Amino acid sequence: MKVHILLGPPGCGKGTQAKRLVEKRSLVHLSTGDILRDAVSKGTEIGLRAKALMDSGQLVDDNTVNGIVFARLQDETNDVLFDGYPRTLFQAESLQTFLSSQGIALGYVMDIEIQEQELEARVVNRRVCSNSNCGAIYNLRTKAPKVEGVCDLCGSQLKHRADDTTEAFQGRMVAFNKTFQPLQAYYKAMPNYRSVEGTRSPDRIHEQLVQLFREQA
Repeated sequence: MKVHILLGPPGCGKGTQAKRLVEKRSLVHLSTGDILRDAVSKGTEIGLRAKALMDSGQLVDDNTVNGIVFARLQDETNDVLFDGYPRTLFQAESLQTFLSSQGIALGYVMDIEIQEQELEARVVNRRVCSNSNCGAIYNLRTKAPKVEGVCDLCGSQLKHRADDTTEAFQGRMVAFNKTFQPLQAYYKAMPNYRSVEGTRSPDRIHEQLVQLFREQA
């Protein structure tokens, strides 16, 4: 079993690339949001702790997030792909300690790098299918729907997320960079860190990621 990590800023395409990789390889795709929701729905002790924090409007602390992630990893036998975790240096260091203690190998840490100006344009032009069972993502510049405001796949209305604005994006990036820069520096010092050019087309990015997996086979 190996654990692989996709890093990158919000809007860089981590989720899209993770889904494509999972379709092509025997990987379990894990995101912190999915893991938290699963733990809350199952009513585990640590899930209830997380729910109490979220219900009170607080961020779920690193120790709680780590506890939920580690419990989930212990249930897995297939290779895992993390998307959006770890988010902080403390989470990364704790994950590495846990993996070492369990004899689990860390695969490539794949960092999708992209300039903020390009990222902002992507985020502001992003549209998402309102059908939760579909969730298709479009971009008015690079992947516009065939009919304005309508999903190509299921015909549902497309929505512009409230936080996909210039002001919201810039605020998110300030908070993101504060925690991401130490995290990125931590992984850059490791031999299995790989930078991925995020300004390429999704297909080219996918090809590069697939090639990295081939190198590890």
